[in-house]
Amino acid sequence: MNLFKFLVGAATITVGACAVAGKVRRDKQRREELDEFLCPDIDEPIEKEIQPSVSPLKNMESDIMGFKDAVEEILPVTLTYSFDSKEAAKQFQTEIAENGLTSSYDDEDKLVDVVYHEGVNESDLKILSDTLVNACTNTSAKYKGFHFNK
Repeated sequence: MNLFKFLVGAATITVGACAVAGKVRRDKQRREELDEFLCPDIDEPIEKEIQPSVSPLKNMESDIMGFKDAVEEILPVTLTYSFDSKEAAKQFQTEIAENGLTSSYDDEDKLVDVVYHEGVNESDLKILSDTLVNACTNTSAKYKGFHFNK
């Protein structure tokens, strides 16, 4: 009878030890899978270009509408645009000239400077903004910024 109790006890200990060893092995395997998922071995860095959430045309509109809080003494103001080709710049200049705006073209840098000197009330600035947005859209112009001519 003692031999039987000893064999049952030894079998129980063996089964328990096997269960613990299996659990440790499964936990180690799961940990390795989780590590691989969270921190994969990557030889090359991941580069992701983040696109700006605000378009340059929206920046231009907000810049122009910001002039309404200014006084007439800030005028004239120059808005600068870049182009891929000389033809696109000429088309842009033609479109804005039809609305009474003057501009100059720098052939070396492919930049057009638009000089505005009309007024800073809201209706004048809205017309300016609409004119320039339409011209930029039609010619793929890129707004670069503005400066005051003082």
